[in-house]
Amino acid sequence: MKEKSTNYHKAQKYAFWLFARRNHSEKEIRDKLGKNYDNTVVDTVIEKLKKLKLIDDEKFAKEWTEYRLRHNKSKNFIVRELNRKGIQRETASGILSSLEIDETELAYDAIKNKLMRYKKLEPLKAKSKIFQFLAGKGFSYDTIESVISKFTKGKEQDTDESY
Repeated sequence: MKEKSTNYHKAQKYAFWLFARRNHSEKEIRDKLGKNYDNTVVDTVIEKLKKLKLIDDEKFAKEWTEYRLRHNKSKNFIVRELNRKGIQRETASGILSSLEIDETELAYDAIKNKLMRYKKLEPLKAKSKIFQFLAGKGFSYDTIESVISKFTKGKEQDTDESY
């Protein structure tokens, strides 16, 4: 096993480089630094970053949530993702509940680019494809069902107005 470095300045430089790329949670920084640096060095760097207000998990969670919503991710997906990044489920849920989010519209936006392709498929196959895609993005069964009904309604009318 490789011995971990005790070079505080290298660890700090690496942390600053990480923050230059994007904002990070405390857990992410701790995990990344912990791979190569001693725990006492990691703790010291984390404290320095907190004093500089670079590490702020609440701010990070808000920014991450807004970013993921712009990319049509579901609430469930975002909560799981934030949880993996060290943000408490309650914090993530609180941030999401403070925002007005229409999950059905979010799901429809996520799949609308694929709908023209799905129109050419037989209905059962199209529904299956829509379901798989949206379930993979973390959308609930009810949300997916409402998107599918909107899709099939639009297909019956066969106009581009519903898209």
